[in-house]
Amino acid sequence: MQRNYKRLEDADFLRYIDKLCKNLKSYIKDNKVKIDYICPVLRSGAVPAVYISNKLNIVKFLPIQVKHISYKNGDNKIEMIFNPFNSIEINKKEPVFLVVEAMHSTGTSVELCMNEIKAHYPKARILYVCLTKEYGSRDFANIAEYEDVAYYYNGNNEFSKEKCDELNIEYFYPLFPWEDLQNELEHPDDLEQNIFF
Repeated sequence: MQRNYKRLEDADFLRYIDKLCKNLKSYIKDNKVKIDYICPVLRSGAVPAVYISNKLNIVKFLPIQVKHISYKNGDNKIEMIFNPFNSIEINKKEPVFLVVEAMHSTGTSVELCMNEIKAHYPKARILYVCLTKEYGSRDFANIAEYEDVAYYYNGNNEFSKEKCDELNIEYFYPLFPWEDLQNELEHPDDLEQNIFF
């Protein structure tokens, strides 16, 4: 399938960050929640996480890196390549984690992150926000107590532009301000030799 990308302008990015922060701030206030750690799903979740952390004054970061990897032998896998929980000990009984992603397609990467949090801290409270989410992809109501998305996109649905308009979703794949179109088209960052060396 040929992916058609549309660059997300800086002003739109900031508008979506504001939307996520406004909703999250209301939830935090109404439910008297204090977020202990913000957990960006690296790489794409890093940029929105920094903005959100500053707007909501969340100081501590626990980034988790999950990556689709195309191995030389032909295997394709989504794996955790950096796990911060192997190097930190949290003594709080019910720590609160805010997981942040920029582009949620299948949700596999986010699910790996949330499962890892729960494996180390079974009573952890998880909140989740993402900038954009493929329409119809899985949610995490069974594990996250809060979930929000700034906007939905077509993705693998392959809906027509008319159908996307009807559903009020973006027809194109998002290309974030910090991304390079050529890299997105060719995916050299997925190659085994660019990850393990």
